[in-house]
Amino acid sequence: MRSPISWTMLAVFSAFVSATPLLAADRPATDDSRAKASQEDRTPGNTPQTGDEDTSRKDSVVVRGKLLKAGDGSYTVETSPGTQASIRAANNTKFDGNYKGMEGDWIEALVTPDMHIRTLKKSTPAYTVEGSVLNVEDKFFVVKDSAGKEIRLNIGGDTKFEGSHNVGDQVRAEFTPDGQALSIKPIKRLVGAGGG
Repeated sequence: MRSPISWTMLAVFSAFVSATPLLAADRPATDDSRAKASQEDRTPGNTPQTGDEDTSRKDSVVVRGKLLKAGDGSYTVETSPGTQASIRAANNTKFDGNYKGMEGDWIEALVTPDMHIRTLKKSTPAYTVEGSVLNVEDKFFVVKDSAGKEIRLNIGGDTKFEGSHNVGDQVRAEFTPDGQALSIKPIKRLVGAGGG
């Protein structure tokens, strides 16, 4: 059974991609219209130039959490207690009302699989966790994240559910700092070349 891609694996992949000298967006143009594209349009982190814009938009996920560090387009977000994600802005990032983020604020960001921010806005206090469902009861879920940490989520009338959630399922949950689940939905599995 394949395990889902975790934030840690995405961060490692992102570091590899940023260290790779030849990216798809940097390939020499093959037709006149591409040849006239500006260097800015071929900069990694901008909207993909290889026809993958729609795929990138579909695979983007919402990251919610407390902003721990912000500077030079780089952001460190506490996505759940003790878990951090590094995300970065690009030239095409949309900032809600020119809000660029301040350390200590709660934020919501739409993030592409390569950890680039599509949109950023201030949010109500909420964390995000991805992991495996360990236990399902009437009023709570227990989710184990990729680091092995177990998080108990209280279920209420306002909790939004997508799909089914059984023990062993991979889910993505948003929850308040006091453990109240806001939403629980299945994780989208990213499939690479060769089917996995």
